[in-house]
Amino acid sequence: MTGGDAALRAGNRAVVEAFFTSNLGNPAERIALWHPDGVKELPFAPSELPKTRWEGRDDIVANTHANAGMFENVVHTDLVIHDCVDPGLFFVTSRMVDEARFLGEPYPQSFVHLIRVQDGAVILQQEFFDSEILAGAERAARAKGRTPLGS
Repeated sequence: MTGGDAALRAGNRAVVEAFFTSNLGNPAERIALWHPDGVKELPFAPSELPKTRWEGRDDIVANTHANAGMFENVVHTDLVIHDCVDPGLFFVTSRMVDEARFLGEPYPQSFVHLIRVQDGAVILQQEFFDSEILAGAERAARAKGRTPLGS
């Protein structure tokens, strides 16, 4: 690896760290880390979800604000960032803290993320998670009269 690649990787890694330590309770923190052409995908999400891909600034902003309204205490813990050969590509594993909630219900989720950083911002986030945990929390919330935004 050249010195330029090492410096680029370090800068990109700092963006990834900031992304996962940003506070979803303050959506502007996370939105500021997205590239204007950013894409967020949930490749293995259940088909019942109304949307599994957000593309471009307007979509990303809308999704971030919607998530801020549905999730509480979204704090990634046990964060491990895995470098790839490409200095802009990272695999990240994490899990939610015990206090995390989706629509007020416990959300003990674990994740694998593929993150691509370009020009100092996240241009791609692919998020992989256990869809049954999400579905279970949503069922419990609906039984109590709480529904996701936009449903």
